[in-house]
Amino acid sequence: MALRNPRLTILVATGCIGALLSILFLFPAVCAMVFPSAPAAEDGTAGNISVSGEGAQNATALPAVSDDEKLESLIAGASISLLELSVGQIHAIHTQDDAALRERAAELSSLAGSLDAEAAVLEISPENESIRSHFVAALDDFAAAGTLLGGGLSSNRSVTDDALSRLVTGTEHLYDALAACNRPPADDGPDPLLASTGPDEEPLDAFPDALQPGERFYYEDTRRENSASLIIGPITWASTLQTTGAKSVQYAAEPGKIYLLVTVRATHLGHKGDGINTRLQTPTESAFTLHYAAGTYRPLASLGPTNKGGSYSRTVLDRGESVTGYLFFEVPGDLDPSRAYLLANLGKESPVWVLGSQT
Repeated sequence: MALRNPRLTILVATGCIGALLSILFLFPAVCAMVFPSAPAAEDGTAGNISVSGEGAQNATALPAVSDDEKLESLIAGASISLLELSVGQIHAIHTQDDAALRERAAELSSLAGSLDAEAAVLEISPENESIRSHFVAALDDFAAAGTLLGGGLSSNRSVTDDALSRLVTGTEHLYDALAACNRPPADDGPDPLLASTGPDEEPLDAFPDALQPGERFYYEDTRRENSASLIIGPITWASTLQTTGAKSVQYAAEPGKIYLLVTVRATHLGHKGDGINTRLQTPTESAFTLHYAAGTYRPLASLGPTNKGGSYSRTVLDRGESVTGYLFFEVPGDLDPSRAYLLANLGKESPVWVLGSQT
């Protein structure tokens, strides 16, 4: 029976196409890390050879796997499961199978959470941070969809629509992560941006087109149904932070470090097109990365209300609404804002702001 809802048809197609692409096109570049094969013998026979005794002393040790490679392996290994669970939820909605929907939703939320924890501890090189950002954004969407559908079939149409929208955007972010993993390796020659700087300095022209603090960036959501804007800045500093809830908690920066608070303001500018979704998902906290002195910093976990102001966190906006809050970073105490940059991964676009004026 054909799906009655055209949005479901599109989503099923997206999931299936994404799965096929990940197998046929993207996996050749990363499958060796997921399913490693033993080296062939000199006579051309397959591997799985155990070297022992005197010959073992001449065996060549396998090179250590970098965290960048571990991330690519993690993404490649998880993609099919994420897509299968997503399509399984769609099928359960279509067939009105409440038990199957609850089961698939719980599995998706659990899988997304464990993958996010694995990705978060990896020490990724700055040039591959966007891969992790795409992957984490996908996991956030899949986990949110699982949470929305975890209660089973709902009579509230908006809940189902929100969950399907999250599955769509999660699939798009996952495809972006897989596509980035499949990029050809960069030239091993010297980086011209780093040629005139020391190892601990951020090149002055690392982001030559960076927006200035307070400058507005305009963009559209993934389905081009809603327009939005994002403003970064101003910034402020704190050596200690204190939450203002019922149970106040105080945080102190480590010696030699300080808390950098970056203001984020996201605005839903209006609905466009013929779509029915008039609400906008703002970027998740993990979509933002701070670049400074050849290093990359991710925001601290949301602290909620503090004595310095509220935390920025992802939310859903209706037309004309805005959300403003701080991203909290723990950075070196001598950080120069004019050489620090905040990158926002918005899916198809990745605007960058410099955090201080450059003279």
